[in-house]
Amino acid sequence: MYIDSPLKIYLDDLAAKKPAPGGGSAAALAGAIGTSLMSMVASYTVGKPKYKDVEAKVAAVLEKARAFDAELRKLVDEDVAAYSTLSEALKGANDRAAKDALYKEAVRPVFRTCEITAECLKLCKTLAESGNKNLITDTAIAAILLEGAFFSAKYNVYINLECIEDMDFIGRIHRVIAPLEDQMPELKEEILEICEDAIGKLGSG
Repeated sequence: MYIDSPLKIYLDDLAAKKPAPGGGSAAALAGAIGTSLMSMVASYTVGKPKYKDVEAKVAAVLEKARAFDAELRKLVDEDVAAYSTLSEALKGANDRAAKDALYKEAVRPVFRTCEITAECLKLCKTLAESGNKNLITDTAIAAILLEGAFFSAKYNVYINLECIEDMDFIGRIHRVIAPLEDQMPELKEEILEICEDAIGKLGSG
């Protein structure tokens, strides 16, 4: 399991001529770094007298960020397992239904990464508005990483969908992801504007 191993091992294998880990796993890792930063910002907010009025709101963000972080860490390895299984099984899979099932399983981790990062970017806006302003750059970086993780995972979703014949399945996936392709950049820009404004106030103060 990569998530329990030294980071060097993961990065060396990612750089190597190996089928996995690849982009889907890297997307989950980028998302997990984003959620970890969110947890740090929230932790430095909760319990601070200065942020007493928003403590409950930020504590709720912290709880959700930690849960999503744990799931994304699992997805780092789940994507590796799904793609490794797909690569091996395709060597002997001739049945169309069997191939569809394999590609659907490969879609699952990266699709879930898209769902999680979309939810986390909404939470990140709450942190930008209410979190500890001394860590505002960490909030900005989390937003950038979450958007990047979403689009990275999206491309892996779409390339696998190209190999699936189940149109109902493809339609369900597209109905979730397509609206987010516009919403995610817009939301990230809103967050960065809030962060830049806060940085300016810190500098002038």
